[in-house]
Amino acid sequence: MLNLLIRFCVREPWLVVLMTIGLSVGGWFAYQAVPIDAIPNVGENQVIVLTPWPGRSPKDIEDQVTYPLSVSLLAVPGAESVRGKSMFGYSFVQVTFKDEIDFYWARSRVAEQLGSAASQLPDGVVPQLGPDATGLGQIYYYVLQPPADGMSLAELRSLQDFVVKFELQAVEGVSEVASIGGYVRQYQVEVDPDKLRFHNVTLDAVAMAIKGSNLDVGAKTVETTGMEFIVRGKGFLGSDGDKNQAVIDLEQTVILQRDGVPVHLRDVARVQLGPDFRRGALDYNGAEAVGGVVVMRYGENPRAVLDRIKDKIATIQPALGGVTIQGVYDRSNLIDETMATLTHALRDEILITAVIILLFLLHVRSSFVVAISLPAAVLMSFIAMHVVGVEANIMSLAGIAIAIGTMVDMGIIVSENIYQHLAEWEKAREGDKETRRGGDTESGRHGESTRWRDNESASSTPSLPLSVSPSLPSRAAVIYTATIEVAPAVVTAVATTIVSFLPVFFLTGRDYKLFSPLAYTKTFAIAAAMVTAVTIVPALSRLLLRSANYQKRTALIAGIALAVLLSMAAHFLWGNRIAEWLAIPLWTVSAATGMLGFVLGWQLLRERIRPIEEIPSSRFVRWIYAARLRYALNNKVVALSFPAVLLVLGVGAYIGMPTVMRPVERVASWFGADLNEFPGYVDAKHIFTGLRSDDWIALDEGSWFYMPTLYPAASFSQAMQVLQTQDVLIGQIPEVKDVLGKIGRVESALDPAPAAMVETYVMLKPESEWRDGVTARDVWDEINRVATLPGVTPASALQPIEGRVVMLQSGIKAPMAIRVYGDDLQTLADAAMAVAATLKQSPYINAGTVNPDIVLGKPYVEFSVNREAASRYGMSAAKVNEVIETALGGMNLIKTVEGRERYPVRLRYDRDLREHIDQLSRLPVVTDSGAVVPLEELATLETTWGPGAINSENARLVAHVAFMTNGAAGDLESVSAIEKQLLQAQTLPSKHPNHLSLPPGYSLEAVGSFRNQIEANQRLMWIIPLVILINLLLIYIEFRNLPIAMAVFTGIPVAFAGGMVLVGWMQVELNTAVWVGFIALFGLAVDDGVVMATYIHQLLQKRKINSVQDIRNTVYEAGLKRIRPCMMTTVTTLAALIPVLIATGRGADVARAMAIPVFGGMLAEPFTSFIVPTLYSGYLEMKMRLGFADPLWPRSDENVNDSAPIDPSKAFEGSISQ
Repeated sequence: MLNLLIRFCVREPWLVVLMTIGLSVGGWFAYQAVPIDAIPNVGENQVIVLTPWPGRSPKDIEDQVTYPLSVSLLAVPGAESVRGKSMFGYSFVQVTFKDEIDFYWARSRVAEQLGSAASQLPDGVVPQLGPDATGLGQIYYYVLQPPADGMSLAELRSLQDFVVKFELQAVEGVSEVASIGGYVRQYQVEVDPDKLRFHNVTLDAVAMAIKGSNLDVGAKTVETTGMEFIVRGKGFLGSDGDKNQAVIDLEQTVILQRDGVPVHLRDVARVQLGPDFRRGALDYNGAEAVGGVVVMRYGENPRAVLDRIKDKIATIQPALGGVTIQGVYDRSNLIDETMATLTHALRDEILITAVIILLFLLHVRSSFVVAISLPAAVLMSFIAMHVVGVEANIMSLAGIAIAIGTMVDMGIIVSENIYQHLAEWEKAREGDKETRRGGDTESGRHGESTRWRDNESASSTPSLPLSVSPSLPSRAAVIYTATIEVAPAVVTAVATTIVSFLPVFFLTGRDYKLFSPLAYTKTFAIAAAMVTAVTIVPALSRLLLRSANYQKRTALIAGIALAVLLSMAAHFLWGNRIAEWLAIPLWTVSAATGMLGFVLGWQLLRERIRPIEEIPSSRFVRWIYAARLRYALNNKVVALSFPAVLLVLGVGAYIGMPTVMRPVERVASWFGADLNEFPGYVDAKHIFTGLRSDDWIALDEGSWFYMPTLYPAASFSQAMQVLQTQDVLIGQIPEVKDVLGKIGRVESALDPAPAAMVETYVMLKPESEWRDGVTARDVWDEINRVATLPGVTPASALQPIEGRVVMLQSGIKAPMAIRVYGDDLQTLADAAMAVAATLKQSPYINAGTVNPDIVLGKPYVEFSVNREAASRYGMSAAKVNEVIETALGGMNLIKTVEGRERYPVRLRYDRDLREHIDQLSRLPVVTDSGAVVPLEELATLETTWGPGAINSENARLVAHVAFMTNGAAGDLESVSAIEKQLLQAQTLPSKHPNHLSLPPGYSLEAVGSFRNQIEANQRLMWIIPLVILINLLLIYIEFRNLPIAMAVFTGIPVAFAGGMVLVGWMQVELNTAVWVGFIALFGLAVDDGVVMATYIHQLLQKRKINSVQDIRNTVYEAGLKRIRPCMMTTVTTLAALIPVLIATGRGADVARAMAIPVFGGMLAEPFTSFIVPTLYSGYLEMKMRLGFADPLWPRSDENVNDSAPIDPSKAFEGSISQ
């Protein structure tokens, strides 16, 4: 099947070219349609249920809302965990589903369950689903900048809530626009209890009167004079849009009538405009602001949605009366910078690849053949991405970037073999001049190359033979033969590479979402490259790979023309950018481009296909390789000792050289020698002390996410002062561009933040504007230093996307924490403090970062109803609590209808009476019996401590103790040691000072983003060995000989050792990204070995093997034949990784972590060019010396079969002639 495909491509090259162009155009359109984001959406598969219950304490919310909902939602099919959070006035329940569960199916199941769970909730409490978005859907933060003549925060908030919000929410792909900041306008009815007592009016009567003052009615229609009139009774407050009139209407509301005299609302209360109660505020560069957050719908294209949002803003901004919408956090900047980093690296890789091929072959057209197939393969991979639904992001493009070397390897192997066969064919053709035919000779009169007969259409010249001589095959046959000679090796190499990436598909959770796009795109790219290698490369080779022998005059004219064209293009189009980048004059760039164009034009019309011995670079490679291969074949033990030493170093880099050398030291001690006393030995073995592990490879987002911890008792106004002070101090750092701070929550279910929680987005300037020597980490340290005010706990280093991931995965705002499970808040608080005290003693933890949840850190004022006393005044407990709720907390009774705008009307006691705790007990209450009594007669007041927020996990109460490691060990090693320390502390005797005592039923669990890494490591521990064995099986299927397959397989451990040495030398911490790099390396490591062993096998079958020397000579000849493509593939892979390694833009750190092990492994990969021939030869020599039979040599009792194998080129010509 493969041979038929190759035969077709060689026979119909122009059809293949047209198909390639069509697929490339389709790939370009697919690239435009593929969703683009900075990183994959690694948010959990979650559905959030938000249940507002205004004014209620976290205790009430937990007991009556969150707990019943959590228990009910645990029964939802596919749910992995149910996390609850009870805050003042709100309940958040987050149901996390398995990754394979469909997002909208999960929402439908939760909605179905809520139908039955709602019956367990208090009257009037209605749970609602959060937006159909993930936790990483917050893609755009903006603020409203007032006009020059000013605008109040309340007016800005109205503009945001009723104009900007609705306009942006109508944008395609937007799930929600959440408002924050400023003040929501409110009509405040502040009751004077003395006037209530004077008029003998109850608070309940006032509330009923207000509710009855805001009502429209309809009275059907009236017909008269042939017309139908709609009858409407107007009663809505503010329906004419005049807020002052709405105040007057409220004041004129009649509460009751006594002896014909009405008692109006103004007689017992003062009506005024003021701000509504708020639990969130926004600050922009030190000044309070109004803004919003745009949340993208699940599955949408972030880049396209952001473009539509900006287009809509540009459309509506002229109609906002001078108000401007200022984008502050815009993910499109990160997306553009990340994509630019990878696309530039891909561009550079393609250029470097073409240059290296040119240096090896000194043939422009050969470079063009491979270079043109590379972008074609990349574009084809985008078609597959579009079909499968993989988006373009840092990980998917990094998959293509690190696959470039592998992709070009296959094209190089095929094109180089074709080039070598054509060189030999043309050389033989030149020596066979007497057999040339007139149609095959080169015309010298006009200096143009001839068109060979095999390029002509078979339909127009069916009778023309394809052979230029009876003794020589045609060009097409030579290309076909050369292609099928290496095609099996190419297919095997691709199969091993694709199989090597299977472990990535077995990852789960965050790591699967993060790295599966990379695995998909790398698989697509390599498969597309294989297709181009066996189809496009042979077709282009037939069209382009030929010796050109134009006259010098023609070549001179072409060179001058191309020089002029390119130099003018450089001068007028793109030369300025290069001149600025290199800091040289523009004319220098134009002149250099012109010289390059002249050389290129001359070379294209004068170059010819030359044998390998005539190419200096190839001749140099053979000279270096030949003597060493001959020595390796004659001295196998010495030759194999070098990769053996590399293996030892690789293991030492991984687990530490002291660990590796310990058995050697023990053996030396038996002979009375102490190796540690030898000068330099200790220093040498401590070059590699073992690699540390890391739990997360964070993308450099170009901004910081500062989340310090305030004391839970801090008031909202105090927290706002702290926020504004911090923002001013942070904004003074020279590297900071903008500071957007937030306390509390935006009006979204995706933001379960308490009122005292500070979140600050610190946007940084471009690095070119930073002070010399300052790094992003230095900026973070300075942020923590200047913003850590008294009473503020330092924050963990997080970035916006990273912070959202951490909080959504574990419910904490730090990368690591110990979760304490319990059932009682007071006991839970004590246990959290005890755990914190134990953690501070750990040698792996920075004691200053240990931060336990202050479970009971919020002051409460609690009224306990005296039921007996209340009954004497005709008051039930519900009535007394209603008075407390309305008089002190205030109650939103109605909403005005002012056109499109809606504003609440709140009833409460006067501020002077509400804000003095010592006077609350003396508040006068008009009872139902008409008596006026102080509140202390009906209820007992006391102050106590309670929870500011209550957290739960699977319906159990939890508290967290956050911490950060001190760097003494890797993250995973530190967490493991900390867990052991906590376990040991619990087993110590009760009288021991370090004993950790937990009540029965209480338990501990280490939580954080590192959990994903631990699970990934556990899976990779058995998946990677399994995949390596599958690779061995694929190699065995190719050669059908286990020892030979093992010889080829040795490339994997050697490359692994090389990668480990480089990772250890660069002190890179191990995480999933680094392991993915090693997985990519495993597929590359056997490519050269497969190519080398395949040709050795083919050449051995063509030769007569009668002695050991015959084996060595044949292996030696095969090695010389294949060393050039092997070196070309290795060098191009290494060179293609250089742009990724030296890139400094956004996303470069993630791609670099995966490229480092690949680069280190490929540096060691040339050992394969010696190991495979040495082991192959050694295996055959051993069989011959021991007298074992082998198809390569005759047995002593058999005659040698001298029949030659069938020539594929003859078969090709026969198939065409038929």
